[in-house]
Amino acid sequence: MKKLFLLLLSIQAVQAQELTDDQNRAENPDQDIESLAPLQVTASKTATATNDSATAVSVVTRDEIKNKPNTLLPDLLRQESGVYIQQTTPGQAIPIIRGLKGSQNVHLVDGMRLNTAFFRNAPNQYLALVDSFMTAQIEVVRGPSSVLYGGDALGGVVNVLTHTPEFYSREWELKGQVYSSWDSADEKWISHAGADFGNNKIASTIGLSYQDIGQRTTGSGESIPFTAYTSRSLNNKWVFNTSDMTNWTFDLQYTHQPATPRVDNLVAGFGETEAESRVYLFRPNERQFAHLKYTSANPTSWFDMANVHLAYQKISDNRFSQPLSGSRTDTEQNQSELLTLQADWNKAMDDDSMLVYGFESYLDTISSARQRSLTSGEAVPRDARYPDGSSMQLLAVYADWHQYAGNHEFTTGVRLSDYDIDLNSPDIEQDRLNLTDLTWHASWLYKINDQDRIFANIGRGFRPPNIFDLGQVGERSGNRFNIINPNLEPESVISVDLGYKHAGNGWQAEIVGFVSRYQDVIASVETGEVTDDGMTIVQSQNINEVDIVGLEAELNYYFSNGGHLFANLTYTHGDEETEDGAGAADRIPPTFGVIGYQQDLSDRWKMRSQVRFAETQDRLSARDLSDPRINPFGTGGFVVYDTHFTWQQGIDRQVRLGVENLFDKKYREHASGLDAPGRNYHVSFYYDF
Repeated sequence: MKKLFLLLLSIQAVQAQELTDDQNRAENPDQDIESLAPLQVTASKTATATNDSATAVSVVTRDEIKNKPNTLLPDLLRQESGVYIQQTTPGQAIPIIRGLKGSQNVHLVDGMRLNTAFFRNAPNQYLALVDSFMTAQIEVVRGPSSVLYGGDALGGVVNVLTHTPEFYSREWELKGQVYSSWDSADEKWISHAGADFGNNKIASTIGLSYQDIGQRTTGSGESIPFTAYTSRSLNNKWVFNTSDMTNWTFDLQYTHQPATPRVDNLVAGFGETEAESRVYLFRPNERQFAHLKYTSANPTSWFDMANVHLAYQKISDNRFSQPLSGSRTDTEQNQSELLTLQADWNKAMDDDSMLVYGFESYLDTISSARQRSLTSGEAVPRDARYPDGSSMQLLAVYADWHQYAGNHEFTTGVRLSDYDIDLNSPDIEQDRLNLTDLTWHASWLYKINDQDRIFANIGRGFRPPNIFDLGQVGERSGNRFNIINPNLEPESVISVDLGYKHAGNGWQAEIVGFVSRYQDVIASVETGEVTDDGMTIVQSQNINEVDIVGLEAELNYYFSNGGHLFANLTYTHGDEETEDGAGAADRIPPTFGVIGYQQDLSDRWKMRSQVRFAETQDRLSARDLSDPRINPFGTGGFVVYDTHFTWQQGIDRQVRLGVENLFDKKYREHASGLDAPGRNYHVSFYYDF
């Protein structure tokens, strides 16, 4: 980290030299507050500037998306404070928020759940089935958010807001975008074309995206086989403005990955002498999504703003595999069909207060089948990965009260959730589970002045065991075989955080400390038995309590000469209480962050350079030590340098040239199933019309 320390010193020197040029910003600080605090809606379900939200929020705007590496949607979160990205295979990636991953975080698309009943509490591919090119903004709320967003919101919430067409004239208009990019390290070609058309009454957007990913080359020129895949997406959204105060939105989304290899099954990992499979493909992975939304801003005695949603999502997680020895093959078909109805309202009261309230209901039905083709050509049915016809049903109501008193804002909220989980299996004695839970939170925000805020939160989060936890049967990576456990208890968390925010005077900053205690955490545990084939039998169980503490910090400083200094740092520490005493919690990210500088070189050219870094993570749990994706001696730290130059003509043409991992560092992000790309040459082209 010595190089990083020297770089920090040099940037501090540049900053000191520029401060004298920024005194004019202090004369008009309000002008900067609005531009440095983009609007976000996830945290409170009301449009609120990030500086006025009593929660820790990371926001990726559409302009930032244009200047970020963009293959999968999780890639857009890779440089955000408090968000660590884990990747098992090139077609998959997940965000880890405050030490939690998978189904322990809620993933939303336009406020609708992406999480399904077979969403794994581990690395998974489902967020990668959302097209990043139709994304207008991504909002990450860090910390439990179960009152507004229900079960699974233990670590936080990721809300992907898709592009919505807007026109202000009665005349019909047409505008659009064409994008193409090439990256050398993954032999990657990406293309996107989109168009908006309509007027102020009816508007539509349509987008097509295509990815062709080849073989990955890591640092020092090593090639990883089995990384090639393709992906295609189609998106279409319609907006009908029935009046100045009401509108309907109808949205269709589709993403299809025909055959995506699971690299950690095809390449020997740590502690393995050979790969687990000759062939292992997610074939295909697919997401279909339809969403109808009604919005009214006509105030009544009951609400000032109302939103009603009806959504349907179907995710196909089909697989094809062949063991390393023998010619038999296995195929399986797994599908989740999720139907959601929800509504939310907000009402400003006369006594400096506001009420946000609503309900959520959904029904998620799982279909699952598996077959084995023998060398004789005979096809034999096998036990399905999940109980076929199993389902998970929710009905919930919630209320969130905001009270304003001078420079103080106090918020309290509660949610009552009722779950009905049906494993639909005559072989399980107790195949139906009913759960009712009350979650709550309280927060405080104090406005010190126009630019500075102090905030604090305490809350309880809740996650019911889903079909994946309760009923999964079959092979898992690492030579494991999972068996059913229908007697799981829900996970819960009590979390406290305290933070400071600033936006204005030419700079923006946030620093947050948090402490979380998780109870009845669900994890895969070895039973001590093995199958006839020598596979270790594991089962999802409620393990002991886990304590996670952390610190998240970010800084953006804007110089009068057009320069922009940006930096963030995230520290996370996890302890798990076991029979042998306290030990490390599993898959806790190392200390990581980024520091960089962007400069306008001329009217058309700008330069952006950054250093991405992570410390060594050698504090491993017993499950980490047995995971072939994790080096038992610890995941090495790294420092990686990236530089990009952007040429822009007006607002409609942009060419981006860059070199990532400039010094060809060979490294792996902790808990990932493959090494990161080596030196990568990037070329991309945007054209807006």
